[in-house]
Amino acid sequence: MTIDEICRSFHISREKLLSYEKSGLLKGAQNEAGLPDYQERELRRLGLIHSLLRAGIGAEVLERNPVLLDENGDGGERVRILKRQRGHLLEDIHEKQQSLDCLDYIIREIKESGRGGSDGKIKQKGEGAEEK
Repeated sequence: MTIDEICRSFHISREKLLSYEKSGLLKGAQNEAGLPDYQERELRRLGLIHSLLRAGIGAEVLERNPVLLDENGDGGERVRILKRQRGHLLEDIHEKQQSLDCLDYIIREIKESGRGGSDGKIKQKGEGAEEK
């Protein structure tokens, strides 16, 4: 497959594909005319790169851990790295949940104080808010 065909198939930009090659994540082959020509192995590798990136694994993690992209690599090591990344994602989710909980608390406090309008805005003096 040519670069353009791959970009269309995987919905990625030419620049992104070339950056994968430049960083060593992807090794494009060339045909007799010297043009890039990706074979089945490279396409599987690109699919794996694409899936890992969508799963929240950063390109820098892939670059530091080439075993993740090695189909014949140590499966135990690959699973260990992915579980570590999964743990990082869970920590991020937990932090985001704490932020949501804080916002929900603030919203509830505003509503219960009677200073929250129906539009969620805090009423100021002279806008129908009672003075205490």
